[in-house]
Amino acid sequence: MTNKERLVRTINRQPVDRLLTWDFIDNEKILSQYGGYDSSRKYSFEELTELNLRAFREIGLDITRFIYDPVDHWMGNKVDNWIRFFGVDSREWEVSKKGGTSWISKRPFKTISELEKNMPKMPDFEEVRDWFEPLITYIGQVFDGNDIVFIGGVEGPMSDSYTYMDMELFSMAIYDAPEIVAHVMDCTAAFSEYMARIYAENATAPILFMGEDICCVSGPIFSPEFLRREALPRWRKIREPISQKGYAFIYHTDGLYGNALPLILEEFGADALHPIERNGLNDIFEIRKRYPDTMLMGNVCCAVTLPTGTPADVEDETLEIIERLGPEGNIVIGSSSEVHGLVPPENACTMYRTVYEYGTYPIDIDRIRSRRVELKPHLKTRLRVG
Repeated sequence: MTNKERLVRTINRQPVDRLLTWDFIDNEKILSQYGGYDSSRKYSFEELTELNLRAFREIGLDITRFIYDPVDHWMGNKVDNWIRFFGVDSREWEVSKKGGTSWISKRPFKTISELEKNMPKMPDFEEVRDWFEPLITYIGQVFDGNDIVFIGGVEGPMSDSYTYMDMELFSMAIYDAPEIVAHVMDCTAAFSEYMARIYAENATAPILFMGEDICCVSGPIFSPEFLRREALPRWRKIREPISQKGYAFIYHTDGLYGNALPLILEEFGADALHPIERNGLNDIFEIRKRYPDTMLMGNVCCAVTLPTGTPADVEDETLEIIERLGPEGNIVIGSSSEVHGLVPPENACTMYRTVYEYGTYPIDIDRIRSRRVELKPHLKTRLRVG
């Protein structure tokens, strides 16, 4: 059984031989240690793809949605797309890097009146197709040949818009200039809708990922009324070409879901939920009880367990998920968002290896419980959760 076959069967709630692993890897140590990346060299996109694939095979990753380039952070790629497809002036934007991440450090506006002079234009579908179709076709061919599944992804119109505008200005404009917010969201939603249409025609897997961070550690950032009025119709347009093909749709938001969860899973009807952050935020086991038909993706804590825990902590948390959710399936295991630069490669490998070793059907619950007893004296961060 190939990994794509396993994923299709998991989506359709059919039996598989083992659980799958999946993640967003942006960890230079992993790419160097397992893929052969050399920071002193310059690589083409094709060469970077091969390095990523080599690393994925070595660490035991079955599914991903990202090809990592340590030089060009994804935030820089986002701004490049705004410049290319939204007609943004490239001279007035800067992206800075520090601490393993990147952020927009300069925009050509700070006020609503300045933003009005720097509004994005609606993207052109054929221009997006000319860029994205060859890219996703190439990725699909290469990944299929290596039995690793690549899931296409788009940005949600909320997170893409507040990233473009800056969260503070976006929040002010909701009340002071709603027509500006609507225009920016229309542009970002159109871009993602076009990508979804192109992906549906050239899908690397029968599922699409949408990253739409609408929650933080204290709960939803925006009111359900605002999301229902402004976000939900745009989400549905993005999802439409995917649903028409009978494909599944992954909804991603970090943070504490709170009262946004029914909107995501009931009103919008996402087929899969990612990443289900733990560390005192979301309870994946309670979510499974409330939504037994939703595919769950992720959930090994990348805020505490993966970066600061011992390999025993990582193994124990992975085993807990396999023990409590593995027998009924409908779950794909990975980090609770990403394997970022602070995660020791050994911990990431431990997570995936544990899925391979203990996630084979029929899952041996007694063996898992015995192993967790053995691990208990070696736990550090996991002692906080028992």
